[in-house]
Formats: sequence, C-alpha cells, structure tokens
Amino acid sequence: MRLRQYIIVFVSIAHCCSILVVSEPHGGLVAPGNGVSVWDEVNKARALQNDDVLRKLVNSKSLTASDQPLRVADSPVTILPMNVMTSVNVSEKCANDTAKYLVDIVSEQMYALTMFDSVGKPPAGILEGNFQWIGSKKECLGVKGRDYANGTDFNGQYCQASFPLGTTFQYPDVALSYGLCVPDTCNDFEVLQMINLGLGLIPVAGLKASAVVCQEDQNELSTGAIVMIVVIGILLFLMAIGTLYDLAIPLINQNNGRFPIPFSLQHDVREDEETLTFRRMDSQKFHYHPGTLGQCLLAFSVLENGRKMLDTRQTAGTLAAIHGIRVLSMWWVILGHSYTSFLGIADNVLIVQDIMDRFTFQAILNATFSVDTFFFLSGLLVTYLTLRELTEGRKVNWVMFYIHRFWRLTPMYMFVIFFTTYFLPYLGSGPYQPLVHDLQEPCRKYWWTNLLYINNLVPWPADIEKQCFEVAWYLGNDMQFHVISPLLLLLLYKRPKIGNIVLSVLLAACLGIRAGLGVHHDLTSKPAYMNTPQDNYTYFVMSPYYYTKPWTRICTYLIGMFVGYLLVTMSLRFKINKVINFLCWVAAWVIALAVLYGSYGTLHGVVLSRGVDIFYMTVCRVAWGVAIGWLTFACLTGYGGPINTILAWKAWIPISRLTYAAYLSHPLVIQAYSDYAERLIHLTDLQQIYLYIGNLVLSYCVALVLSLMTEAPMMRLEKVLLRKDKKK
Repeated sequence: MRLRQYIIVFVSIAHCCSILVVSEPHGGLVAPGNGVSVWDEVNKARALQNDDVLRKLVNSKSLTASDQPLRVADSPVTILPMNVMTSVNVSEKCANDTAKYLVDIVSEQMYALTMFDSVGKPPAGILEGNFQWIGSKKECLGVKGRDYANGTDFNGQYCQASFPLGTTFQYPDVALSYGLCVPDTCNDFEVLQMINLGLGLIPVAGLKASAVVCQEDQNELSTGAIVMIVVIGILLFLMAIGTLYDLAIPLINQNNGRFPIPFSLQHDVREDEETLTFRRMDSQKFHYHPGTLGQCLLAFSVLENGRKMLDTRQTAGTLAAIHGIRVLSMWWVILGHSYTSFLGIADNVLIVQDIMDRFTFQAILNATFSVDTFFFLSGLLVTYLTLRELTEGRKVNWVMFYIHRFWRLTPMYMFVIFFTTYFLPYLGSGPYQPLVHDLQEPCRKYWWTNLLYINNLVPWPADIEKQCFEVAWYLGNDMQFHVISPLLLLLLYKRPKIGNIVLSVLLAACLGIRAGLGVHHDLTSKPAYMNTPQDNYTYFVMSPYYYTKPWTRICTYLIGMFVGYLLVTMSLRFKINKVINFLCWVAAWVIALAVLYGSYGTLHGVVLSRGVDIFYMTVCRVAWGVAIGWLTFACLTGYGGPINTILAWKAWIPISRLTYAAYLSHPLVIQAYSDYAERLIHLTDLQQIYLYIGNLVLSYCVALVLSLMTEAPMMRLEKVLLRKDKKK
C-alpha cells in the first residue's frame, strides 16, 4: 500500500479527524503546562484511563475503523470553535494552524503527511516496557511550511507528551512518552490542552497527557557556550605553543650543548695604529635553560606530558598493585553506568527484571561497591604517603597538603562541569536532547557547591538527580575525608595507640549511623524494581539520606587508613604462615562474594527478616572494605601470588593515570550517545557488550585528551609556581 494511502487509513482508524471538542471525563480539564505541577488525584485518574486505553490496545480492541466516513469542513477556521479554544488558553493562530495541518493530512498535502509520518506510532513490545513512542524528530523538523507553497506559514515542531500510567504494566510510576509533530506556532501548554481535548494529534484516541515539552533547535550559541569555545581554544593554543617550544629547545642545544660561533671581533693595537681583525674561534659552550615563563609553556607540551603519562618505571616503595586495582575498579564503574544509563532509551525496559534475576548479573547490580574501593584506596594512599614522609624525618607542609589536593582535582573538574552545562547540549540533536537540559539546571544553580566540594550536602538532602554532575557526589565525600585526615594522621604518627582507637570509634559510629538511618528512613536492600507501593520501603542505594552522605561512607576510608598505617609501620615487610595466608585469602573471597551475591535469594522469593535486612545494609560496605583491604595488604607485602602478578602488571600504570579523567569523562560519552540517538535501542546481552566496550574505549580516549589539556598541565604548573623551594 502506498505511503499516502497508509497514512490516510491510519488517520481514519485513529479518529484523527474527530476534531470537535470533547469534554474530559470526571469534570473539567485540568492541565499543568510549562512546569506547573499536576494534582495527584488528576494524574491518578489519567493513569487509570491510560491503562485502560493501552490494555485495550494490546488486546487489539481499540484500533477499529470508524463507522463514519471521513468528513472535513471547507474552512479550517470553522472546525475549531474559537470560544472553546480561548477558554482553555489556546491562541487563535495555534488553533488555525493545527486545524490546517489536520485537514491537509486528509487532502494529501505533502508537508502534512510528512509531519504525521514523524509522529510516534503504537509499536510492538508494549508489554516489554516499550513506553517511548518517540517518532522521528529529524523528519518533523525537516518540515518547512513555506517551502511547500501551499499557504502555510509554520514549520514542524517536535514535542514529547507524557502520559502517566498506573501499575497495569508491572512497572510503577512509569509514563508513556509520545513524540508529536505540531505547528511551531503552538507552545507546550497549548499542545497539552489540545491533546486532552481529543483533537487527534496522537494516533491513539483517549490518552490523557500530564505534560508536554516542545523542543527548539539551538541555532545560536549561548554566552556560556561561547566562553567554553574560547577556553578550549586557549588551551589548544597553549598546547600547540608548548609542544613547539619543547621541540625547539633540543635544536637550540644541539651539538652536545655547543652553540657554534665562527668568528669573534676583537681589537689589535700596534704602536699608533689600531686595526680590526677577525680571528676564528672554537665553538663556545652554550646551554639554554627555560625560565619561569618557559617552564609554564612547557607545562602544556603534549610531548612531555605524553612521555610522563606513558612512563612505566617504578621507584622503590611504589605500591604497584594499586594501579591494577584502580583500573579494574574504574572499568567496573563504567560497566554499571553503561547498564543503568541506557535503560532510558530502551524499547524493552522491563527486560531489566529478567536480567537482574540472573545470578551472573549480581556483580553488575552491585557495582556501587566499586566506589567503596576508591574510598579505601584514597584513605590508604593519603596515610601511607604522609606517614612515610613523617617517619623519614621530612616536614609536611599542611597548607600545601590542602592546596595540592584542590589544585590537583578542581581545574579539570570545573572544566567538565561547565562543558556539560554550556557546550554539551550543542553536540546532540536527537529526541532525548532535553535530558541534557535537565542536567543543566542544577549546575546553573549549584555549581558553586561542586567548587566547594559540598555538593553531596547542599541543597539538602542533595538527591543525586538534583545535584550538579551526578557522579560528583563521590568527589565531595572524598574531599571532606581529606580535609579531616590530618587530625587522624597526626594521632597515628605521634600517638599510634590513641590514633587507632579513634579510627575504631569512628568506624563503630559509622556503622551505628548506617543502622539508625536504615531503620529511620525505612530502607531495604531489596532492589527498587521489586518494591511495590504497599512495601513503603526505599532501596538503600537510592536514598539521598544514606547513599551519598559522608557519615555513612567514611567506613571504607577509615579501613584504608588503617591498612596504610600497617604498611608504613611494617615497611612493606610482613611474615605470615602459609596456612594463615591461605585462610585469610579464603575469608576475603568468602566475604567479597557474600557481599556481591548474598542478596541473590531476595530476587527469587526469599524474604529477609527486618533485622537481617538492616544488618546487611549496615555492614556490607565495611565487609567489602575488609576484603579489599586484605587483597591490597597481601599483594603489597609479597603474599599476593598470581593475583599480585596481574595487579602489578606495568601496563596498568599509564591507564591508571587516566582514572580521574575517565571518571569525569565517561558520563559525557554516555550522555552524548543518548543525545545523538534518533531511535530507541533494544537491549540484549550482545548489545550491552558492544555499548560497554564502546563506552570504555571512548571514555579513555576522551580522558587522554582531557588529561593532556587540563590535568597534566595543572600538575606541572603547580611544581613551577607553588613549589619553587623544591629543586627536584
């Protein structure tokens, strides 16, 4: 069947020409529009009606042909009663253009057929969670009314309407998303009104919308985007100049540092006659040393920074196994985010239930423990490096202790935040681009909380979804732990017994707080998708009072400090019986596997008592810290065996240096993919493997560029500007 005939038949089936105003059941029309919150009771009524419509759709009962032939009026203006449109705040221009569009569908005007063809249609897989009927944004925006010479003076405008659903489809609090193409003379609120009046803008009659968001092309760069372009241009220019300068210095100092000067002009005085003669001279020694300005330029040299980044040499006392642990943990973080982030653009989102029920998936479901590994490593390194410096008789500059940390983390951190806020929205044009705008708003308001590293606390309770740059909650915690660490470090150095007692008390307090908050906020270890509204429990990973707060996450940091203290006091030398070593390894593996797979039974009908549930939430992260603590301690003291051989592999070192940059860049890679996606993806194991590998490789490619552009230069500038007293 030809395209036009197909569309006309579909329009007829969907009652698209039933554009006489119909009243909304249960009273008058109540619609939000432009961010106004919808009353709960209205949304519940809509959800019930939408459930009924979709259920009938699945049962093939709603798409029946109309008994009446298509009938349209001669004038588009007379089709829509203007007094009714005015009463619901729909402008005359919007009403007329919409009527023109609907009439022209039936009269087979090409622009109208194109617009309607771009509208989302009921697809297969609704029972699998295919609630996003996004249509084709590109096709819709390609409609330019004036180009068709048919009297229209509007263009296609792509909108997404949200239709709340109940629990009929086994997925609470979900909403159906519908892609629409309407005249660009209508705003969000007007489109919402016309949908709920039943004017045939969507191919399924009877659905009631709660919100509409119309997307506009961003043709003009914002001030923030222009500033980011200038900043990027300056950094690239400095990188080019620094690299050329780095290449020029060996040319200046060529020939073993000798600069050839062929002749020297000197005076010869003979009696009363003064003459000038040229005498050939040997080459003079000449070696060029860059000054402060030259060293600042060299800080941006791609060659020098690249050489240092790829250097795999290790000095005495290096904690070699740390590199492997850090890299594998970062890969685990990206793996977890790759699975969760793409659920929003999948056409079979309910498959997550089947995937999570697998025993093999538990390590991915519990990927949040990778963050605890980083907390552990952070506590270990700050303790080991600082105490070793103190025990060797060197003084610690505590002012530089803070400045170095801030200088090391902040420039690249702020660069990524402002890039995400002001420049990333221009890198995608798909229907999910508005998701970037959702990420923009918190950063526009609260970027300063990230600069002060209090974004995990402000604005309270600092939900992850409402924070600027969601993954940055970890950086807030880590900096807060770093701020208080000197007090503990000085106690461990000057009063070791008191220091260890304080560590133990803080660890016990952390456990007590975790248990108390779990009870107070009705938290559970059962995954969110298994909880029903009747449970009245919140998945503990999703609680803003629990997951991102320093008093609940400092446990593994404290364990890292204790292991770091042991490594310094034992000078990385420790003797242990083979049997004890074997038993410790077995215990570590049992603990780690229990943490990752211990809650598997709850996915298959095993109901934990409230006490056991609270116990697991309380000790799981401490238990993970103990397991990772033994692995690290054993590898660094010579009892790691083949595990240490793998983790201490020199190839990990360059990748390990990109860990921080990869942590900041991988959300940008994932978001950019979603922004460019014009169609939904169908999640399968193979599809996820491809997506994960792509995210992993691209994240490290972006991390390399990001590190060469910001992180490496800032670290070298610190040595030039802030550490002049150190000659090395």
